[in-house]
Amino acid sequence: MKILMIGLGSIGQRHLRNIKRVYGEEAQILAYRVRGLKRTFSDTMQIRENVSLEEEYNIKSFDDLSKALLEKPDIAYITNITKSHIPCAIACAKAGCHLFLEKPISDSLDGIAELAKIAAEKKLKVFVGYQNRFHPGIQYLKQFLAEGSIGRILSVRSVVGERLTTMHTYENYKDTYMARKDMGGGVLLNQMVHELDYLYYLFGQPKSVYALGGINGNLGIDVEDNLDAIYRYESEQGTFPVSVHADFYQYPPSRFVKVVGEKGHIIVDLLKAEVTQAVGDEVTVIPYPDFARNDMFIEELKLFIDCIREDTEPAIPLADGIVSLKMALAARKSMETGGVIDEFTGTV
Repeated sequence: MKILMIGLGSIGQRHLRNIKRVYGEEAQILAYRVRGLKRTFSDTMQIRENVSLEEEYNIKSFDDLSKALLEKPDIAYITNITKSHIPCAIACAKAGCHLFLEKPISDSLDGIAELAKIAAEKKLKVFVGYQNRFHPGIQYLKQFLAEGSIGRILSVRSVVGERLTTMHTYENYKDTYMARKDMGGGVLLNQMVHELDYLYYLFGQPKSVYALGGINGNLGIDVEDNLDAIYRYESEQGTFPVSVHADFYQYPPSRFVKVVGEKGHIIVDLLKAEVTQAVGDEVTVIPYPDFARNDMFIEELKLFIDCIREDTEPAIPLADGIVSLKMALAARKSMETGGVIDEFTGTV
């Protein structure tokens, strides 16, 4: 299979390494690269000095997407900056490529309808890269909630916080896509959107949202660095709030979700890879000592390739990516207007 990598920054290189590990010489790699960066990363995000990606993985690189598409790739990995996702995805879809689309799928709804139409007409698979769905704690939580062990849900709290200044130690944080509005940055679309996806996976679509946040700290960036949103959910058993917090300041990093019900609660710590559940008077801690973060990326890779080969629905289809994007855009609208957004507006 011929795979075109669009963007080979840190996440693009992670996908590249995994593709070669799992599929070896079966995967022929092409690349469309525009920034000309020569950094090569290890699994631990360390710079590997004097190592050429093109040489190590036998990559044929292009600085023109149209020329890369003349090579007729079967698959395209869209892993460049957020603002460029949809234009590149549309070009690749027109060329007949199945798509792996990194999160978030975009920073607006522009062009998504066209992408969806082309993919449907050409019967292409579009898989969105929300790897946290495959975290063992999130998988356990989904099954636990289905069993109803803690009764009616009363509230949900989700938190993600990490210090922006040390996320990418190999570059000035102000130059990263996460810190720049013109690249689709901000804590909402680069961090919180992961939480929004797994919350949708667990609870479905919310009914409304109210959010507060903005450029509240001293990072000197032009995107929001802190945000809190409360989503209103409705179920057959009643209404419950889901509060989500994200920031660019916490060290050590924090990432967890807590669900409180009438009969107990459950906490999934995604960084510790540990679940704590309390049902009645019984408290149980479930660790995942063998879990490695890259396991989630390997799982989504295998599911993506399998859905192409077996002609099945992607585990995380474009439609799901649209939902999480709408949830994020609604939170942004609330943050900017100060009002409750009870319509997740925008058509695709």
